Amino acid sequence: MQVTVESTSGLERRLIVQIPSDEVNQKIDARLRELGKQVRIKGFRPGKVPITVVKQRYGKQVHEEIIKDSVQSSLQQAIVDENLRPAGTPRLDSLPEDKGEGYIEYSAIVEIFPEIETVDVAALKISRPEASVKESDIDEMMETLRKQRTNWEEVERRAVAGDQVLIKYSAEVGDSRVPDEGTERLAIIMGESGFDGLEKAIAKQDAGKAVQVKLKFPDSYRLPQLSGQKAKVELTVNSVREGSLPELDEEFIKSFGVADGELDKLRSEIRANLERELGEATNSIMKLELTDTLLKSMPDLEVPDSIVREEAAGMAARIAQAQGVEPDSSQVEAFVEPATRRVRSGLLMGELAQQNGIRIDGARVRKKIETIADTYEQPAEVVQMYYGNPQLLQQVESAVLEEQVVDWVLESADVKVREMDFQEVINEAANRGQ
Repeated sequence: MQVTVESTSGLERRLIVQIPSDEVNQKIDARLRELGKQVRIKGFRPGKVPITVVKQRYGKQVHEEIIKDSVQSSLQQAIVDENLRPAGTPRLDSLPEDKGEGYIEYSAIVEIFPEIETVDVAALKISRPEASVKESDIDEMMETLRKQRTNWEEVERRAVAGDQVLIKYSAEVGDSRVPDEGTERLAIIMGESGFDGLEKAIAKQDAGKAVQVKLKFPDSYRLPQLSGQKAKVELTVNSVREGSLPELDEEFIKSFGVADGELDKLRSEIRANLERELGEATNSIMKLELTDTLLKSMPDLEVPDSIVREEAAGMAARIAQAQGVEPDSSQVEAFVEPATRRVRSGLLMGELAQQNGIRIDGARVRKKIETIADTYEQPAEVVQMYYGNPQLLQQVESAVLEEQVVDWVLESADVKVREMDFQEVINEAANRGQ
């Protein structure tokens, strides 16, 4: 077998492969002789069918099968022999053709992973947040839990800050009406909805009375057809409810799974949850710090287009699913840039692991899965589910490997500590992860 490799564009390579005709013909003859022993053809005893008859009946089919098998095996061997790292499935560029010169020739296009130079970790400058969970953070979470259990009672007055308001509305945007028929229903907390125009309109309105207002909907509004749009809105306040927070009594504490109703135990569980959240946020920031630094050091790193397209399509699909709409292939282009960044950072993290012999730590994988499982009512079943689902397990393994890379880099890089509060770390992780 002879192989010629040509660079076409970027990370694409064209492989021109020549397979000896004699080798292929021998496989075809062997297959036909094997068939001659197996097939039953009227007029001939089993196993005694002449090879000429077998060839006439099955020759074309066998020829196609052997050529297909030969192309697959020779292409894989060519990739190995030429030390190529395919980023996707190779595709035939020209069909196999007998050149009449003792060989059959075909060509294939292979997109490969880029060669990445050795990263000088000691030269990397990274900042690391440092924070701890304080009693005030636990107090704040306790108040959040109380707000989640707010008791709402209907009142006969206009809405003020802190009230829960139930409304119904319809909106006209150009020639379109949302919804097509009837009304949409919505519940908001005054002062917390982020929709200032709507809250101002509600504050001036008595319950049960419909009014016409013009509103500019937020860009992040839950209905895509209204998101960021100016609309004529018919709005009715159905009810106004005033809230009162529950007492920190035994009943309240038991409602969070603390069997004996002890406040200290609830606070201890809250601390453990906040510390876990802080650890995850810190790891997220450190990963972003590392990838940002790596990307700046290699701004021109090429990445396989096929993987970028696949990642962009996945991102578009996830956004569509979150919005409750069908995926639209025309939206994929908008995600190419963030997908390129994500693929590039993933390759760099993987290369760091490869260059420095970092392997997935099975114990850390187990611990991470158990940490996830602890947030469910049946932890053992969740652990079993993760280990029984290769895709879920691979996601955790990838996350653990990235954490291991970050830990390893922190031991060698130039790291500057940033003193921060708990909430500052949480907010930074959320903002940078968007």
